[in-house]
Amino acid sequence: MTIVAVAHRHISVRLIVFAVADSFGVSVQDMRARRRDGKVYHARAAACLLARELTGRTYPQIGRVLAGRDHTTIIHAVERAREMLASDDDFKVAYTAAKMAVETVAATKLAELLRDDEPVTIAARICEYPAQANRLSTWEIISMAARLVALEELAADAFKLLADLDLLVDQPASALALRGPLTSRITSVAESLASLGYANQPEGAQHAL
Repeated sequence: MTIVAVAHRHISVRLIVFAVADSFGVSVQDMRARRRDGKVYHARAAACLLARELTGRTYPQIGRVLAGRDHTTIIHAVERAREMLASDDDFKVAYTAAKMAVETVAATKLAELLRDDEPVTIAARICEYPAQANRLSTWEIISMAARLVALEELAADAFKLLADLDLLVDQPASALALRGPLTSRITSVAESLASLGYANQPEGAQHAL
């Protein structure tokens, strides 16, 4: 099913997370944590579906606001939220309340304070205007820190992958034995890139060496 986003310039994933947390009676911290108990998971799934319906954000972008979850996790949450909307009346009531709250706040100045600034955009702004560095919110600092850590981990994985690829050239007799593990490593790097918004590998796509 293709979703047609009714994107509003004042509706952000961050705003949706706050509205959903209030409607479902959980904290924003719980929604961003790794907890999977029913109440928190339902709220997180609702936020993912609302983000797909009300913003133009991609699955990886939504995942980054929710503490760096990967795109496949967000896809699953969206599908689960649709199922609950059709079968769980309590979920539907809370979801509808959250959606109404988002649409109400979107027309106010508060929505601007809850906008989704990409970590790279924030960093570029600070590089251009260093004096603004002391105006960063805690949320923006955490966002940039998480991005930096993810990029460092990706760089380490990519370096190891390049070293292993060299083995294919240096040890052609071992190519068949090396091919399986390398394919897995390439897939892992591609998924990391997708979660950071640099690539969008179709579901089920396979890499060939």
